[in-house]
Amino acid sequence: MKILLIEDHKMVATSLKMSLETDESISVDIVNNVTDLSINESILNYDLLLVDINLTGIDGTINGLDLTEELINIYEDLKIVILTAYKLDFYIKRAKRIGCKGFISKEEETTKLIEDIKSIVLEDKAIFSEENYMVEPLTKSEIHIVKLYSNGLSRKELAKELNTNVRSLAVSLSRIYQKLGVRNYQELIDKVRELGYVDSF
Repeated sequence: MKILLIEDHKMVATSLKMSLETDESISVDIVNNVTDLSINESILNYDLLLVDINLTGIDGTINGLDLTEELINIYEDLKIVILTAYKLDFYIKRAKRIGCKGFISKEEETTKLIEDIKSIVLEDKAIFSEENYMVEPLTKSEIHIVKLYSNGLSRKELAKELNTNVRSLAVSLSRIYQKLGVRNYQELIDKVRELGYVDSF
């Protein structure tokens, strides 16, 4: 079973290759720089592609879902699985929509990952887990916002503190809510405390 792993973190890629190849039926090739990927019929020699979401290219960050969609549009029979730490619901839904065969967490146990890969390749199953998903990490600026917001500032006061306007702040907060999977202020505060972004008291 031939697998192509598209992962820009070399240590992660090497470790994953070694783990997967503990199963003698699996061999893994690695592409660390997505700009080195040859999009031609040779890619059809692989039984499965494992693709990370955040890939670094010449021009900065490349979205692995965009790359996957491009590949599937050209070679619709390709079996592609997104393997990532960012198990957000909207990523999972997009992966399904563009025709991925699975969406698997990088924190999955090796034995389970191998089992899932075999199910996808040999039995043509689709593996998607939508429960207990991890959240996408907040950026430094987003952490700064939630720390101030958790101190009880109103949106108007928070916008003034951040030297921005309420409309721009609303966009930032909407993105934070989406990342954390929360719907209101109280859920936000509970979540950021749970994740350790702010102190519990």
